[in-house]
Amino acid sequence: MPGIRSAHPVRLPGRRCLLREWDDGDLVAMHALYSDPQVVERVLDESPPSPDEVQAAMPAWRRAAREVPRLSYRLAAASADRLVGLGTLTVTSPEHRRGEIGYVIHPDHWGRGLGTEVAGLLLRLAFEQVGLHRVEATTRPDHTASWRVLEKVGLRREGISRDHFFVRGAWWDSVRYAVLATDRWSAG
Repeated sequence: MPGIRSAHPVRLPGRRCLLREWDDGDLVAMHALYSDPQVVERVLDESPPSPDEVQAAMPAWRRAAREVPRLSYRLAAASADRLVGLGTLTVTSPEHRRGEIGYVIHPDHWGRGLGTEVAGLLLRLAFEQVGLHRVEATTRPDHTASWRVLEKVGLRREGISRDHFFVRGAWWDSVRYAVLATDRWSAG
């Protein structure tokens, strides 16, 4: 059975956005994304990172991007050279060719299909370039827009994990989704 492959650098164009590696010019926009109150309420971080914390994390992201095998893809989603969000692919089990995707779109760009496009690009990366067999994702049960995105790109709801995450003093349930390389999936 073939193993996973590493992709670097990543540059995946979509119809309206491009998934690419981070560069230093993304720092201000990335901090604005991470610290937007509407984003903060939906992510797992205890608190938004400071600009210095974001800048300090970038060298580690670059090192992880060059590892072989590459297990972590933290990618900028840009539209017209402007950061509109981010997408992540984490290889959770190289042996079983399994990974997980995640995405965040800046609230200024919600409702325009960019989340669906980013999720579709992440699936292209996972299946076509990295060689994964199974890709998973989780979202909160009350985050209707997110689970609609996952369903649009072909992930199937597999169940609910109760009290899956402890975030900012409260337990969060997660709706679990997955898609297989052998399933018919859409690139968004």
